[in-house]
Amino acid sequence: MRYDMKLDYDSFNEIAEGRKSLEFRLNDEKRQKIRVDDLIFFHRADNEYDVLKCKVKALYHADSFKKLFEELCVDKNHEDMRKYYSTDREKEYGVLGIEIEKYDDLYLADGHMHLEYGPLNKEYALRFIEEGINKGLDEIDILDHTHRFKEFEPCYEHLRKYSEQDEWLKQPTKFCNTLDDYYKLIEELRKMEFPIKVKFGLEVCYTSNTEELLRDIVKDIKLDFLTGAIHSVNSILYDMSFSKKLLWDVYPADDIYKWYYDEVLSLIKSGLFNRLAHPDQIKLLNIYPSYSLKETFREIADGLNEKKMYGENNTGIHYRYGHNDIGISDELLKIFKDKQVRMVCASDAHKPEHVGSLIPEAAKRNKGVL
Repeated sequence: MRYDMKLDYDSFNEIAEGRKSLEFRLNDEKRQKIRVDDLIFFHRADNEYDVLKCKVKALYHADSFKKLFEELCVDKNHEDMRKYYSTDREKEYGVLGIEIEKYDDLYLADGHMHLEYGPLNKEYALRFIEEGINKGLDEIDILDHTHRFKEFEPCYEHLRKYSEQDEWLKQPTKFCNTLDDYYKLIEELRKMEFPIKVKFGLEVCYTSNTEELLRDIVKDIKLDFLTGAIHSVNSILYDMSFSKKLLWDVYPADDIYKWYYDEVLSLIKSGLFNRLAHPDQIKLLNIYPSYSLKETFREIADGLNEKKMYGENNTGIHYRYGHNDIGISDELLKIFKDKQVRMVCASDAHKPEHVGSLIPEAAKRNKGVL
């Protein structure tokens, strides 16, 4: 069995550096199920995608932390555990010492995939989950575009002034479900047990001129996370077959980049989101501005840190669009790492077979081992 637990920064580093091999917990209902040889994935409390994968080597039980520390000769004040557990809970459940052995810290999570091209039902969603299991992933995060859901249709009206975009929005995959449909699917899937972690969110198409509309719609969203994405500038989609005609052949690249990154920064400042999707996907056609983006990238990194958001290292730019970069650019990745931005790997899979695409490579890039 696999268990996921949070650790504070100091304890996490002690295990990572080999200075700690015992973890202490209340022996509550969840911990009573733990057995020797089970796996525990310790997530750093301030960064859920910084993970230590450990194996349980031994288990120790006692009535109190005081007794457990004495029996195991632990050089630690048992009263420190009061930060986490009350005396009453300690008496009710007893306590547990977990001896662990770290075996890996490359957490393979695919933080971005869509059910967009299929039905919103359990059978289709299970194909994505099964692919994640087969690819050896530790976690998959399912999110659909907001243009699937009727509640968000008003947020796309500004795109209809171009006939090509109006036709795109009339496709049968657009505004064909409600959020309640999505919640029902999630409820079904959460009743099932999987050997990988499965989370659910939305990719929200953000524009500064629809921010207040979005704020009203998402205020009661019941999901694990919201990912904000920029897919248009000046009400023109930049990543479609018709985008060159409407955008790239009409406006200077410098202007397009400025508009795009102004929107990215507005998205971050809005405080509506947990994650920023594909931060530099505007490069998909290999068209670049004449000026350096370093200062812009630093602003984005600082904004993400201020809002405690995750930035995606999204591999879809490579296998979906044919760009040479396997995810975000080396320049942006270096700035994110230098500024310790939280990052999540993402395939942007739109088909089950694309789940996990280049995720090991992205994870290694994030860790600086590739």
